[in-house]
Amino acid sequence: MQAPQKKLNIAMVCDPIGNNKSGVVVSTMRFSKLLKERGHHVIFIGAKSKEHRDHSYHDGVKAYRYRSLPVPRSGGWNLAFPTVKELKKVFQEENIEVVHIILPMSGAIAAIKAAKALGIKIVAHSHSQPENLFMDMPKLIQPLLGRLWNKYLTWIYGKSDILIYPTEMAHSLLEKLNNKNHPSAVISNGINLKEFRPMPIGNFCERFNIPENTVKLLFVGRLFPEKSIDTLIKAIPFIVKKHPDTHVMIVGGGHQRAKLENLVQSLNIGRYVTFLGLVGEEDKILAYNASDIFVLPSLAELEGMVVLEAMACGKPIIIADAPMSASRYFVDGNGFLFKTKDHEDLAHQALKLITDAELRKKLGEASLEKSKNYDIERSVDLLEKVYRNEK
Repeated sequence: MQAPQKKLNIAMVCDPIGNNKSGVVVSTMRFSKLLKERGHHVIFIGAKSKEHRDHSYHDGVKAYRYRSLPVPRSGGWNLAFPTVKELKKVFQEENIEVVHIILPMSGAIAAIKAAKALGIKIVAHSHSQPENLFMDMPKLIQPLLGRLWNKYLTWIYGKSDILIYPTEMAHSLLEKLNNKNHPSAVISNGINLKEFRPMPIGNFCERFNIPENTVKLLFVGRLFPEKSIDTLIKAIPFIVKKHPDTHVMIVGGGHQRAKLENLVQSLNIGRYVTFLGLVGEEDKILAYNASDIFVLPSLAELEGMVVLEAMACGKPIIIADAPMSASRYFVDGNGFLFKTKDHEDLAHQALKLITDAELRKKLGEASLEKSKNYDIERSVDLLEKVYRNEK
């Protein structure tokens, strides 16, 4: 009879924990919740903010928060600046055995130094691309900033004992930068199939003033430049010209919202578009179920959790065929790719599904079946093996 596995004490270092609904924060919260349910002791190391000025709890997980600086136009990100001495004290008091670096920000540097001093295992997670950070910058300096960021990633990830990539594409991007002998593992962010599933939507459309007798397209994500939401908006006039009973739902927040709303008004398509803003987890699941087609025009994704969420709710997908987006690999008999930033091609691909209910049903069923390969419970199994040095 196999002996029960020892439970671990884990510190997850993620500066904006609890302040932000970006994919990396959502993934961290989901992993921590499931690890806790399996009996592990998990803490967060994060940043103080207007909403969280002191040490606190999130979903029953203790969060240690430190002095911070806000990141402009980041959607609520703060960089934490704990001292090595402060983190050594916390790691010792909490008997931490694994320090898991979720984001390679300022808090991670102190955490790595503290963990090294105490002989604690360091696991790093690849969640960052230059495209996520510098697309707002002048195009002339973007390549230089990208190279500098990649050098920084090489340095900080090189301090870890093992590096986790969410996809094979993410692995291939950084493999060129890092020592190929550096231990690594590919672990999907996964999807909780018990929560994200087909279900009745109740009065969702009524609450958000969504016209019911329409084919509904959905985008979910941060309203940031790399998401290329303007491409979706520019496609709408081409779509509604051929199929007026179409509506687009945009879920998420970010500094581009006003700019995107102005684009909608300038194109005179306000009656076809609803900005739902930031919504809670339950309403997000209902939004997926209320939609008929999920669209991700994003230029950069190391995985694309929102695509997995849409697939788990049984939706066909339309994804930008962007070189820096791993989400394009989710398209396999369950949707269509379109040419990056080409709104006319997006409209063309969308109309294939908008005008064919049977095709939507068939490809949606394919999405639902494929989503079963990304059960988050399997991802947590793999995460535990990394923590325990198991093969």
